[in-house]
Amino acid sequence: MIAPARLLPEPGPPAVGLPEHISPTAAKSYLTCPLRFYFERVLNLERPVSPSLHLGKAIHAALQRFHLALWRGEDHSPEAVSGAFDEAFRGLEKDEGPIAWTAKKTRQKSREDGLRVVAAYLDSPEALAEPPRAVEVFLHEDIEGLSVPLAGAMDLVRQDLTPVDFKSAAARPDPDTAAFEHELQLVAYQLLLESATGSKPPSLELVYLVKTKTPQVIKVSVPCADERRKIRVVRMLETAVQGIAEGRFHPQPGMQCSWCSFRNECAAWIPLARQGRGDA
Repeated sequence: MIAPARLLPEPGPPAVGLPEHISPTAAKSYLTCPLRFYFERVLNLERPVSPSLHLGKAIHAALQRFHLALWRGEDHSPEAVSGAFDEAFRGLEKDEGPIAWTAKKTRQKSREDGLRVVAAYLDSPEALAEPPRAVEVFLHEDIEGLSVPLAGAMDLVRQDLTPVDFKSAAARPDPDTAAFEHELQLVAYQLLLESATGSKPPSLELVYLVKTKTPQVIKVSVPCADERRKIRVVRMLETAVQGIAEGRFHPQPGMQCSWCSFRNECAAWIPLARQGRGDA
């Protein structure tokens, strides 16, 4: 049974205006569930950080330290990268508030899992041996078909212009499913790179850091998008832009509801036009 929660205001006026820009992360969040987007990104309702999200961010920070050090010619030894992981693990606890540790996911176990995953990446064929072209590169570009600029931050860009995004996962991914699930993000990165450089990357890449007992590092290489795929992604992005601009923040029930941290607020939310009428 869902616990009662306070009623929340109607999400926005009929039109709230165009956002300053759209990112693939924001667009995917809106398209998955506009009401969750409203709670998370408009009302900024705070929630305890999950252990898996906390661990993923610390791993991401350690890999960023490795790639930046490699790019700058600084110390990128396993010891330095492990130290960067520990620093991020502690710093995120302080900066982002309490972590919702559980009996199955204690702080010490999470830290040890993260160190093993980082070590597995450094020992894998996917770890860069040469300096990257860019690390944590943020691009902000006007794209034909979009009402606002497209913005995105890429984890890594290889020397050959391949964008790389790192994903933490609990199980080994299916390559086809992974490529389909992250199509919007990957093609958005391609659009940004092509607009910024005038060149087409050779491929689009996901690197999964799998937190199994023996960690695995799995690369999923996706062919660059043709015009049909680009148009499809641009229209998806524009759908999110127009929905946000017009204040269309409705619930989108689905599988994601089972792990959504805003279920109470969602159950209590009633559109303003219906309040006081006695109908749902």
